[in-house]
Amino acid sequence: TSREPRSLWLLRHAHALDARPGEADSGRELSPRGRERLALAAPRLAERLGPEALILCSPWRRALQTGQALADA
Repeated sequence: TSREPRSLWLLRHAHALDARPGEADSGRELSPRGRERLALAAPRLAERLGPEALILCSPWRRALQTGQALADA
């Protein structure tokens, strides 16, 4: 049987805010610029990934925000 080729995409989170003093790096959120650029890119990326894409991401806040935007697109 023939199988359709599979792809593995590795994406980095969108632009994030700098850490505030005492803030854990894992808690950094996307910056307004990162959110804006992600909102523009997510629909195109989601289209390329296809409806059956499996999105896995780090539990860090900015990675979750990026993954969720792709899943929602």
